[in-house]
Amino acid sequence: MLSKLLGAVGVLLLLTGLFLAIRPLAVDNVSCGSVYSPDKGVTPMQCDDRLDQRMTLVGGLAGGGIVLAAAGFGYAAVRERRTRVES
Repeated sequence: MLSKLLGAVGVLLLLTGLFLAIRPLAVDNVSCGSVYSPDKGVTPMQCDDRLDQRMTLVGGLAGGGIVLAAAGFGYAAVRERRTRVES
């Protein structure tokens, strides 16, 4: 049960990070683009700060999601091995 919960939360964090990475961002009615595809050309300085903040958030969510999903899979593998060895 714990491994499924960790895996589900990890996948949810990864999907949330992906959604925020592709979602476009606007500052003062000026399109800044998204983390994966910033608008081409010169953008206002406010875009740089907002895109950097969004990149940090996306990196944290994706990193946390990967760690939680790996912990869930690792816990399931250890638990399965223990039941196999004891049998």
